[in-house]
Amino acid sequence: MDTSLASLTEVSMMKLIAPYLLCMLVMLVAVPVLSRAESPERAPPGVFIGTVIGVKSGEPVPDVAVIATSPSFSGERGAVTDEQGRYRLPMLPAGTYTLRFEHPDFNTYSRSDILLRANRTVRVKVELLELPPPPPPPDPAIVKQTRK
Repeated sequence: MDTSLASLTEVSMMKLIAPYLLCMLVMLVAVPVLSRAESPERAPPGVFIGTVIGVKSGEPVPDVAVIATSPSFSGERGAVTDEQGRYRLPMLPAGTYTLRFEHPDFNTYSRSDILLRANRTVRVKVELLELPPPPPPPDPAIVKQTRK
């Protein structure tokens, strides 16, 4: 009878301990995996892509400087649009960005609070307003007459 009582106690103990052991095993595997997924330093980078066109012409604008700034990193990241007005800013950490678009023949344009998530591509299409043409130079004949 003593052996059956001891055996019964062992079975009861195993039934109590087994769920705890299983829980510990799951925690040992899950915690490192989940902590790695949450780490922003290890998150896959995001990408901004898009096109820039002129408002009046509706045509793509080449050679536009596209500059990205964010509190997620120091400094700026930039790209230049190609002949079709396309740009690509790859390998950016997740965060909130401001994109600035600059060209000497167009008004500078900025778009703020653009959310870029890890391992995502965000498309930003921009229309730039052409600057008015500069006034023509004064006629030399008119300038001479006013000096007399």
